[in-house]
Formats: sequence, C-alpha cells, structure tokens
Amino acid sequence: DWPTLAAGRVLLFVHGTFSTVHGGFHGLSPEVMKKLHDLYQGRVIGFDHPTLSRTPEENARHLLASVPEGLEVDIVCHSRGGLVTRLLQQSPSPFGLDTTRLNVRRSVFGGAPNAGTVLTDADHVVGMLDRFTTALNVLPTGVPGEVLDAIILVVKVLGRGALNSLPGLLSMRPKGDFLDQLNKAGSAGEYYAIAADYEPRDAGLRQLVKLAGDAAVDRVFGNVPNDLVVPQGGVYEKNGGAGFPVAGDHMLLLGPERGVMHTTMFADPEVQRTLLRWLTG
Repeated sequence: DWPTLAAGRVLLFVHGTFSTVHGGFHGLSPEVMKKLHDLYQGRVIGFDHPTLSRTPEENARHLLASVPEGLEVDIVCHSRGGLVTRLLQQSPSPFGLDTTRLNVRRSVFGGAPNAGTVLTDADHVVGMLDRFTTALNVLPTGVPGEVLDAIILVVKVLGRGALNSLPGLLSMRPKGDFLDQLNKAGSAGEYYAIAADYEPRDAGLRQLVKLAGDAAVDRVFGNVPNDLVVPQGGVYEKNGGAGFPVAGDHMLLLGPERGVMHTTMFADPEVQRTLLRWLTG
C-alpha cells in the first residue's frame, strides 16, 4: 500500500544474518511496538532479504527498486542489516546506487559490523556458528527456526569447502573488498549506535557459554569487548566511512553487567527506552 505509506515518514526495520524481520526484532515489547505504530501512524514496515547468497549491495538495490521515489524513512537495523542501511543512506554511493530514491533521516545500528567481524574469516567461521548455536540454546523457546536452518546451510557449504559461495558473509570480512569500498568518505544522515560487551551473568549460562568457547572467541577478537559476534567498538568507532565515529547522545553502550548478547539486543529494556527517545527526538 505505497500511497498510504508515502503519506508520511516510514519506520523501516532491516534484519541481520541468519534472520528475518520477525527473528531480529521479536524482542521488542508489544508496548514499544504500539508506541512506534502510533508515532509513525501505522507506517511501520520491514525488509526481509537473503543474507547469505546475496551481498548487502544486492539487497540495497532490490529495496531501492521496490519503493516509490522520494519515500521518507527512519531505519532500525540489526547486525549485517547495518551494512544494507548504510548503502541506502550514504552519498555519493561508492557502489553507484541511486540513493536519491530514498530519503533516510536517521538510522539506528544495533550490533552492526561496520568494521566487520573476524568470525567471517575462513579460520573462524566455525566459531561464528558456535556463537549462533549458543544463542539458540540460551534464548527462550519460540525463536524462529530459520536461524537454525541457516546454520545448517552454512555447515553444508563449509563441508564442500565453498565459503566463497556465500558473498553475504564475505561482506563482513574486516579489510575485505566490500568494507574497503563502503568505508570511504562522503555524507550521511543521522547515525545512532547500540553496542554490547557480553558476559553471561547466570552461573549455568556461564558454564554453557564456556563450553561453547567464549574464552576462545574472545581471543579471536583480540580480547576486545564483543557481543559474541561483533566487536563492540566496531559498531560506532571511526572507520573512514561517512557518519563515523558515532558518539555522545547518539550512542548506547551496554556493559557486561547487562548480559546482552548479539541476538538479544532489542529485548533489553534500556535499548527499548533509548530507541523510543531517539526516534521521537
């Protein structure tokens, strides 16, 4: 119903790897979602897109070709969805995208790998799968099954030694070609960032994460704070790209005492309060 959506500013949700809009943002409470629907007068939409077999550039091109020209949006994105979002907002586009079709006022990055994640390197991709299977074990029941389906797919591909056939993962490789192109000077709208440093708080959960190799993945990250998938600083620190670093009131850092991991970020009450404040500002 584009005529109705084009009548005012739209709130757009963009999910991350191994996920869907529902899978990435189901942690937002009904109360928060109602406030968002009221704020945007019902103009709240999500972009479901393939995250393994397509690059963020291909995702962005598909979205730009699908929306009416001049659509005004605010974007809330998670994980790899942040790379898609930046392509929609960055000008001039290093990939030749016609970003004038979409008027993006502000974007909220939740755990976005704006500087990449070493877990997408061939030597560490099994560790990335461990992170997501750990998340499946510790999250409440009802987490969408497509996450597990995606993990199984990756395992099968790795079994054939064909990691390069998953360009959606390779786009998150630090210092890879995609991020080198994305992190170039230009201009962008308002950026906001949510980044977490995860440590389990519950004794049983600490043991589970320990068995899954939390200490090992911390070493992979060079012992810098991380949310099990993305280094905390990589979400908001200077990377050469337009709009970075994100700082001050535009940034929310979640310390280890909050127990927020990559896949539970939007269920955190402080995240939800901050999200409402940023979007109503």
